[in-house]
Amino acid sequence: MWFEATAEGTIELFTGPDSPKVRHLRRDPRASIVVAAPVGERERWLSVAGRTTVEPDGAYDLCTRLAARYWDLDDPARADDLAGMLAADLVRLVILPGTVSRYLL
Repeated sequence: MWFEATAEGTIELFTGPDSPKVRHLRRDPRASIVVAAPVGERERWLSVAGRTTVEPDGAYDLCTRLAARYWDLDDPARADDLAGMLAADLVRLVILPGTVSRYLL
């Protein structure tokens, strides 16, 4: 799951508007995300939980920005993957943190 922590203090993700997570969030807007250190690194994690909004705008910019962070978009296969993602319907999920927990060893 790709995500971005914003300067405004929110966590943003993108997904399809008809995905199970969006259907769930429309019924109950609470969500959380846990980010853990990769295997082999010292144990640590961060958990953010809070109310979530489903935003109709900004998903394509977020998708493009995150793809450039995680992929080499000069690779034609990855550029094609991104083009496919951008051709789909997307919405932006915004988590407004209510609780932040962390563990650092």
